Amino acid sequence: MYKLFHKYKNMPCGIDYKHIASVPSFVVKPMRLVAFLTLVKISLLSIALYSSAGCAHWKKDKDTVYQVSTIDALLNACYEGSVDIHTLRRHGDTGIGTFNQLDGEMIVLDGIFYKIKSDGTIVQADDSDTTPFCSVTFFEKEKSFELQSGLKLNQLSSSMLGSCNYFYAMKICGKFKTVKARSVPKQSKPYPMLLEIARTQPVFNYQDIEGTAVGFFSPAFAKGLNITGFHLHFISSDRKSGGHILDFEIDKAQLQIDETRGFQMLLPDDEAFRRLDLTQDKEKELNKVEK
Repeated sequence: MYKLFHKYKNMPCGIDYKHIASVPSFVVKPMRLVAFLTLVKISLLSIALYSSAGCAHWKKDKDTVYQVSTIDALLNACYEGSVDIHTLRRHGDTGIGTFNQLDGEMIVLDGIFYKIKSDGTIVQADDSDTTPFCSVTFFEKEKSFELQSGLKLNQLSSSMLGSCNYFYAMKICGKFKTVKARSVPKQSKPYPMLLEIARTQPVFNYQDIEGTAVGFFSPAFAKGLNITGFHLHFISSDRKSGGHILDFEIDKAQLQIDETRGFQMLLPDDEAFRRLDLTQDKEKELNKVEK
């Protein structure tokens, strides 16, 4: 065997067919077995690495806010839908936003996309419906606690969340003494500015109502991208009423929180967005729209 090793040790790695016939079978067979086992080992390692990378990517997606366009674009009458609901389902099961041409408020709860119409009634959105602005994520409750009875929207604080420097998805589930909400009607061109629409928006005042407030806390550095602080929409337990929350008062409810460190944004691919002047500070205008 020692002599055979020295005879064939310098054989090139590629198969030399003119020499292979002269190699004894008791040498070739072990060589084939070693080559086969090596290929199996490489294949298993490749599968493991691919699975590991895929798993990491999956976890990353589960911990990401996926946003369409910016709040400043919406304030500047950029109302054309750019992403459909079918696509959004791949990025989240919880969230809020609006629909093409501001045709109602969007609330996403337990994977179902709802449209709150301008009369306060609710229908399920079609997969073909589109949105000019929304935020969604896959909600995974990390902590929860009971809210004090009588607490109002402006009394929510980042200290309840843990930090003011992360995005937080949240749900407030339970009974509300009051909920003040709105939903705007569908717009047509030439589109008026959002501030103008807000002056005549339909407002609903619900009392002693059970349901869920869904939304996000966005940090201060997201100014211009989203509504900084708390942004919530409401849907009743019977799925018959809701809207964009302007104010509320808690009766007995629980706050559920999901800290979200990833952020992904898709900007519209249309001429209206390309021509927008997004250099102006719209914070004061946004505050008037939100009240």
